[in-house]
Amino acid sequence: MKTLLALSSIIIALFIFNSNSFSQSDDCCKEKSASCCTESKDCCIELGNAGGDSSVAGMTCPVSGEAIGDGQGVKFDYYGKTYTFCCEGCEAKFRKEPMNYIKEEMKCPVMGEVIESKDVFVVNNGTKYYFCCKSCIKKFENDPDKYKNGYKN
Repeated sequence: MKTLLALSSIIIALFIFNSNSFSQSDDCCKEKSASCCTESKDCCIELGNAGGDSSVAGMTCPVSGEAIGDGQGVKFDYYGKTYTFCCEGCEAKFRKEPMNYIKEEMKCPVMGEVIESKDVFVVNNGTKYYFCCKSCIKKFENDPDKYKNGYKN
């Protein structure tokens, strides 16, 4: 009987502890600060939701999966598409490794070929850009503004 009582107490204590930690991360996400999303692992969970699916409530952050109301959020253009994030921290995570969050097929902004690997890339102004081959990196670096919005025929 004492063992059952002790186990019950431990389970209740664990439940209360976990409930408190979830409410703290929820508070963090509500404030939507960049430091929250970059420092807290609980806040902006990397769900990889492909860049703002439409829903009744508006958009969904491609990094955290959090709903974004109409006219809210942080916008960023990447390869000719506008992505909307719940906070600056999620935008920063996206810029660091966009391929983690983009689920549709990506094409090289220089040649238009399908990008099959994260291994061929360059970082420009804090954003990672991917390419089909290493020779495309040189072309991009010579004129990044020409290629940042994706491949143009």
